[in-house]
Amino acid sequence: MTRWWLTGLAVLLLWIAYGLSPYLALYRLSQAVQAHDAAAVAQRVNFRTLRLSLTKQALAAAVDAIASRRDLSARERTILTEASGALAGPLVESLVTPETLIDLLDDGWPVRAGLARDGNARDRASDAVPSGEDTTASSEVPRETPTAKDGSAPKEGLGLHASTVSQLFALFRSAEPRGFRGMVVSYPPDRPIENRFRLRLRLRGWTWRLVDLELPGALRERISQRLTGALQR
Repeated sequence: MTRWWLTGLAVLLLWIAYGLSPYLALYRLSQAVQAHDAAAVAQRVNFRTLRLSLTKQALAAAVDAIASRRDLSARERTILTEASGALAGPLVESLVTPETLIDLLDDGWPVRAGLARDGNARDRASDAVPSGEDTTASSEVPRETPTAKDGSAPKEGLGLHASTVSQLFALFRSAEPRGFRGMVVSYPPDRPIENRFRLRLRLRGWTWRLVDLELPGALRERISQRLTGALQR
């Protein structure tokens, strides 16, 4: 009898440990991001699957933007769509590095990748410098501090924050299981759905890794502007 009781207790403890393990992985990923520890982040991310996911999202955003333009003929839309496919790869490559991913997960915007928050500030800065002049000062675009619609400082939690029990509990409430080895977490949990990231973790071996990151609408739109703007130059 005691043996069966101990076996049941062991199974229960293992099940609890499994249930808590993805949140422990989120905690460790968040800590690595806050510490700007690129090596630790790299250990917790599957960059191959993340690259594929972001490439699909970038292409879809660009295709939607091209399709919405009524001033283009069908042939011009086809040409631009094909060209955007060639440009999406290098842009995604600039996003899928440990350093840029830290920038993205830290505050929700990859300024390091050249995607200015105001839409075209960085592009305007680079285009405004005449050829032959020193571009050192002009190319250094300061990292903007986002503001809310009322002009006040933004609330905390724009990035992935899972360092406290309350933050982990908020992520727990937004979590969606994906089978036995997968989980999707949307954050920040206090934002509307369209303004959230959707982060997918997958268990491989004994390690939960980030394999997919669905971007919010504003960031997808900015990537679309970057791609279509590059095509028009």
